[in-house]
Amino acid sequence: MASAFPEKSSTPRLLSRERLKSFSLLPSRFLKEKFLNVKKKVSNGASFLPRIGPFLPMSGTNEKLPSVLQKQSLFQVSPPELVFENFATQEVSEMVLSLVNKDKFPRPVKVSMERSPHFELMCPNDVFHIVPPGTSSPLRIRFTPDEMKNYCHELVCLTARERIVVPIRAIGARAILHFPDQLDFSECPVKYSTQKTLLVHNIGNLAADYQLSTQSPFSVVPARGTLGAGDTMQVTVEFHPLTIGDHSGSLAVCCNT
Repeated sequence: MASAFPEKSSTPRLLSRERLKSFSLLPSRFLKEKFLNVKKKVSNGASFLPRIGPFLPMSGTNEKLPSVLQKQSLFQVSPPELVFENFATQEVSEMVLSLVNKDKFPRPVKVSMERSPHFELMCPNDVFHIVPPGTSSPLRIRFTPDEMKNYCHELVCLTARERIVVPIRAIGARAILHFPDQLDFSECPVKYSTQKTLLVHNIGNLAADYQLSTQSPFSVVPARGTLGAGDTMQVTVEFHPLTIGDHSGSLAVCCNT
């Protein structure tokens, strides 16, 4: 009927966006930047490098060592960051860090870690080790969590001319809601409600307390709730245009990530 369709509203597009704190990202970008497995980043060379500070005179050794160029690093740390994932409360986990002497001469390095109830250096702490040229010195770090939460610590390596700080992190359980980046309604009649259903999946290992919101002429139900780890749910988005033309909006998704 012509009266039912005075003119058609052209391709309204509802963009679904994840919002974290004060900034917004598309869901796919959000997952990539915030929840990509950090160990995969390390293997791809995209992880954070250890912080390398300037020369610090070393005490505790009287050994005379050949000088090195000011901009040359004596040791290579691998991996550059230690990340514990998928851990369980009161379950002991260990990771190995390697210090590689890149120089042509034996070099001393002092490894230290501040006392922590959760992280432990499984070798003498705050003492010097002589690492032969071209070889690596393995260091084991033990992690014992008492809660399913995030932890952070650091390991400090002092060489003849630099201070290397290696970040240590443990990523606890988290909720990760998987939304499509975009929802297209195509052509819809004016002053008539059109609905589309999204399938949302919690791909994390923690229940998600979520809140959804959008702007007119769009609406969404349910607006809030809880989705268990590994569960899926249906979210209905309704489009009710009052005028002809293109319409677009954003679906803000806030949850306990």
